[in-house]
Amino acid sequence: MSSATVRPARSAPGAVVSTAPAVTDFGPTDFTYLHTDTDSRHGHWAMALEFEPGDPALTLDAVRARVRERVSLFDLFRIGVREGRELEPEIVLHDDVDVDRHVTEDRFTDRGDLYRRIAALLEQPLPRPDPFWSVTLLTSSETGDQVILLKVHHSLSDGIAGAAFAGLLADVKDGDFSEFERFATSPRFRTGPIDPDLLHSSRVAFEKQWMDGEAGRDWPALTESGKREIALYRASTRTLRRAAKAHDASVHEFLLGAIAKTLSVAAPNGEGPQSESIRVTLPVTLDQSFRHTGNAVAISLLNLLGSESDLNRHIDRARAELAIVESSRMELALVANDQEPAPPWAEMREIVAASMDRMSPDIHIGINPGFTRVRSALGRKIAALTPLSPLVGYSFSVTCLILGGTTTFGIVTDPAALPGYAARFIEAFDAVIAEATPAQ
Repeated sequence: MSSATVRPARSAPGAVVSTAPAVTDFGPTDFTYLHTDTDSRHGHWAMALEFEPGDPALTLDAVRARVRERVSLFDLFRIGVREGRELEPEIVLHDDVDVDRHVTEDRFTDRGDLYRRIAALLEQPLPRPDPFWSVTLLTSSETGDQVILLKVHHSLSDGIAGAAFAGLLADVKDGDFSEFERFATSPRFRTGPIDPDLLHSSRVAFEKQWMDGEAGRDWPALTESGKREIALYRASTRTLRRAAKAHDASVHEFLLGAIAKTLSVAAPNGEGPQSESIRVTLPVTLDQSFRHTGNAVAISLLNLLGSESDLNRHIDRARAELAIVESSRMELALVANDQEPAPPWAEMREIVAASMDRMSPDIHIGINPGFTRVRSALGRKIAALTPLSPLVGYSFSVTCLILGGTTTFGIVTDPAALPGYAARFIEAFDAVIAEATPAQ
């Protein structure tokens, strides 16, 4: 593989940063996911594409051929990172991509084996300085069912801008790639200046939220094991809307309440002591136009009930917490600063690690709208697209994608902290949704 080093990832102190930076010009928010990346906490997200059964099986050669056709479409697909942990990163734009190395295959037997194999893939880092993504075709040796797992390092793209990577595989009409180009060639996101008074009030609100959720926490912490367990779940979007309406809630409020109830009735400690309060990181987009490359996500804190069986009480808490998030703009408290020269790389890495330790979240919940109109890849109809988030400081993550008639939930856990909990959560979550949905 030949490559061309574009530039150091950061501008020199005092340099003027372009207002319309190229996709190779990483910003402070992108660096966050390099600062937090460790041997046991890899900073990539993933998307599982599940196909409808019955169509002719995809072959590895066919998947590689499609990727080979598409990989030169956008520079975004050819970006890798050299170093970026203890040493300052530099961005590498590859002239050629070894598709055979980036697109591989595996086989599984039943659903549980599929989950184990996906988890094993999540445990493996994306090699540097190769392009920061990979594709794996997984095929059932018993039923012929197929799933494609796409992994992308979070420093390259958040989940919204990550829609560009669907362009590696998705079917398009008349060669029209405009749906993906929007997320592949637009300026890499920059926060821009923040009003000092707003920033101050945001930090005050963040600290108050942190203190309000500190008492009664007993959620198992993320370990250094590096192991992962996953589960995939899907539900009818219409069913979720009916359930939310029956509880006088928005879909967002209902999903937060249903997740919180599930964590309460299927507590990881079983019959032992439960967390009375669960501290949640909730991603909030800073780009309301949804037209960026890179990362435009900041974090707010929610404090959910951890020992409560009444769904309506959970929904009430979720509604109150969302109101605090919306009114306080607390997500600005931890936004990476791109208005001043950053400290030396190693020092900034220590600052980010200390900040995460100080925040000490219990779990992560992401509820995301889907934008793509594409419903097939390589001639196969897609049954579900399910996101899987990295574990960055927390031992449990559930990431939701509301896309047309199907809403999916990707569960990722640290089994050293929560043995067997991904499967147990899904079983209990399904029961909570069923109980909350009125009969037709």
